[in-house]
Amino acid sequence: MPHRPLIPPTSSPTTSSVPLVGRRTALAGAGAAATLPLLGRRARAADPVMIGWVGPLSPPGGYAEGTNMKNAAVLAAEEINAAGGLLGRPVEIVYADTRGMPAEGRTGAERLITQNKVVAVFGEFHSPVALAEMEVYHKYGIPFMACDVWSDQITAKGYPEVFRNAPAVSLIDVTIGQWIAAAGFKNVAIIAEKDDVGLSARTLVQQELTKAGVKFTAVDADPNLTDFTAQILRFKSEKPAYDFFLSVYAEAGAYPMVRQAHDLGFAPTADCGIYNSGGEAVDPTFWENVGDAGKYLCTENVGLPQASWNDKTKAFVKAYKARNKDADPSGAVMESYDGAYLLFDAIKTAGSTDPKAIIHALETTKYVGARGPYSFSTEKDPAWHYHQFLGAPLTILQYAETKQSQADAPIVWPRSYATVPYTYKKPGT
Repeated sequence: MPHRPLIPPTSSPTTSSVPLVGRRTALAGAGAAATLPLLGRRARAADPVMIGWVGPLSPPGGYAEGTNMKNAAVLAAEEINAAGGLLGRPVEIVYADTRGMPAEGRTGAERLITQNKVVAVFGEFHSPVALAEMEVYHKYGIPFMACDVWSDQITAKGYPEVFRNAPAVSLIDVTIGQWIAAAGFKNVAIIAEKDDVGLSARTLVQQELTKAGVKFTAVDADPNLTDFTAQILRFKSEKPAYDFFLSVYAEAGAYPMVRQAHDLGFAPTADCGIYNSGGEAVDPTFWENVGDAGKYLCTENVGLPQASWNDKTKAFVKAYKARNKDADPSGAVMESYDGAYLLFDAIKTAGSTDPKAIIHALETTKYVGARGPYSFSTEKDPAWHYHQFLGAPLTILQYAETKQSQADAPIVWPRSYATVPYTYKKPGT
């Protein structure tokens, strides 16, 4: 989900604007692309504060979750406008559909800045797209709140404009490795996507397994692969037998891999557990794609456990479900909602829409959102700590029933968040 590198675009990006108070006509065209918006002129009091949102709203990207993230952003903007807007002005969010494609992300980011005159941007769902967009935000000095992208490089590049309110790979995959060891698995089969994010994630898991003395075998696969029969049958025939199957795979093949492991009798079984990392297992399309193969599967979740919800979390969940057919908001959806409010709060604190003032306010923020109290590190050792929300919520869940929502699935790790007495439940027990 957050890592999917997809094919280059064959069409221009689509950028749609949903004005929340009134409607703003289109601004300068391509001839104004070299000028930085809102600098060198004074905004009228009636002008909206323009903020951009980016993410996949159509294929081939993760459009189902992207749409849910957009819905959360719409809700946040309506709330802030109902409360009087920012600096005496209404807020207008412009939505850019990146389709999960880096080239369209770059084009959309350029358009948001040069044509729509946004003062800040938030969102995104695919790490390669965010990495492409970041170059544009850095070029123009526009603050960017990355909401559901995990590559360490997003913050490791050290761009002052870039912040992340989601966990990074180094937080996620170290946790996965520690959980595998704590659950008592002894021999692990791994398939990882052959790209920077997948290989980095696999390496981090392996380091934790090595520390714990857990044996493993790793196979890297092309991100576009959808048939894993040969790899799974090879794993199934190995001696000694594997007792755990980890797929570090957020690509189009993630769902086929889960189904094939189940249909070939490899995992999940009483003798071999299964885990999918990358976000696909908490995507709204998970169950319709994997069916019964998803029962007993384990995965990470970046949502805040219900036991830790504060008043803002409860209010957001109630409002979101009322607007979206009682759907449970995922961690990515909450990240998008809080991403909007982190920018709202920074603009309010700065008393300005000047990008540098917004960046400074974010560096010193003490905002409490639906995902708890926020702060962003300014340390650069290790490099990925820079502007990272180090306290980003992260849990490991294990589905106990087919079609179970991620909100209802038992949390098995870390133990401080666990909702069940076990660390892992074998099928049939």
